[in-house]
Amino acid sequence: MLKKFLLVLFILSLFPLRANSAIFSYDFAKVISQQDIDGSSTVSIYVKDIKTSKVLYSKNENKLLNTASSLKLFTFASALNTLGNDYKFVTAFYIHGGNLYLKLGADPLLSRSDLYELVSKLKKSVDFKNIKYIYIDDKIISNVPYPDGWCIDDFWPSIAPISPYIIDGNKVRVRLIISSDRDSINIVQNDKYRFSFINQLQISDENDFDFVKNYSSMQNVITLKGQISHDEDIVIPVSDPKYFFIARLENAFGKYSIPYSDKFYFKEVPNGAKKVASVFHTIDEVSVPILKYSDNFSSEVLFRVAGAKYAKENGIKSFNGLSIGTTKNAIEMFYSFYKNAGLDMRYIKIVDGSGVSRYNAASTKWLVDALIMLDKKKNIRDFMEGADEGTLKKRLRYLKGNLWAKTGTHQGLSSLVGVLKTRKKNDVAFGIIIQCFTKSAKSLKTFEDDIVDCIFNL
Repeated sequence: MLKKFLLVLFILSLFPLRANSAIFSYDFAKVISQQDIDGSSTVSIYVKDIKTSKVLYSKNENKLLNTASSLKLFTFASALNTLGNDYKFVTAFYIHGGNLYLKLGADPLLSRSDLYELVSKLKKSVDFKNIKYIYIDDKIISNVPYPDGWCIDDFWPSIAPISPYIIDGNKVRVRLIISSDRDSINIVQNDKYRFSFINQLQISDENDFDFVKNYSSMQNVITLKGQISHDEDIVIPVSDPKYFFIARLENAFGKYSIPYSDKFYFKEVPNGAKKVASVFHTIDEVSVPILKYSDNFSSEVLFRVAGAKYAKENGIKSFNGLSIGTTKNAIEMFYSFYKNAGLDMRYIKIVDGSGVSRYNAASTKWLVDALIMLDKKKNIRDFMEGADEGTLKKRLRYLKGNLWAKTGTHQGLSSLVGVLKTRKKNDVAFGIIIQCFTKSAKSLKTFEDDIVDCIFNL
């Protein structure tokens, strides 16, 4: 009896099962009906074998639906194609004619410590007795704060204004401290960049608060509402990235005793200028927050940087001296890349680089066909998140090493696109979009995982 029991255990060990799932059927229709969403929601699924191009399953595959953040995978790939795998986001000082020029690199990862390193290098390289003025070249990307089609609820308070001036993600940390007698709440701002607060918080046994910005006014005023039970740290996007960056730069100059007391001026780096100090992050490093943690800010910045290079290479001129690093030029780059790759562009429409806008739309068939092209020609799975990583943390753990994907989420909407090595060791690409979903986000993700389980067992 014991031998039979051990034999059963051994056989079961050969087949990895997904925890908390009663779905072991390959019947997609059964999975969909069990969630009872097909009548009230739109479900689009497309699955294709990468090697044979055989369609393994399809449902509403040509419907144009909002992609949410799954779009990041495809905008990133178009930017990677333009910039190249060796691209670096370089922030550098140049010297020319007795003046210094700080050329911004629109580096989404640039931190205060990076700026300190840059200024430290500058001090070692330059004799400031001979420096007249310091100029900032900020032409790398446009300073339009948000793309078309974004609403306040889309970007506040998670996404800072998009700008060539980037430091610490253009966000500051503010502390809410309850007094020892629990009679008052102190707002502590240790940063040079300050907000004005209207404090409507109350002390309670529960934490349920929000912070609201009044966008009908140009003032930097934040209203704190609700109740808190303990000290809290909140992270708030700055309203003026240029001022924020220059304040950080002045602080770095002070730390390293740079003898410059004049203001900063603005001009492009002249031809023939010599680079004297620089710091950088690679496109590989920048891909991590975009594709593994779905960072909207980094995605939009990268998209504009690539749009600038595309515009320059294709003779697109600046208008009134403004930067050519615009979302518009990046979108043109995106369409050109996929059209030249043979994709049917009738089934994709985008207005940003991150998938935030509700105006973005694509079919799952387009997403899968594009993903197969990227997997074959651009090794895109090298950049994608795996099971139990990033936004897939604690999901599909049994597929670790066999799944490369990108998630997307909006209110009432979820998407998942990826490459999966099936139980039979076949590589397949899939796209899933569920729209107008009224149940909990957790049940939505469970449904996606059940569909992936079906694909794995094909």
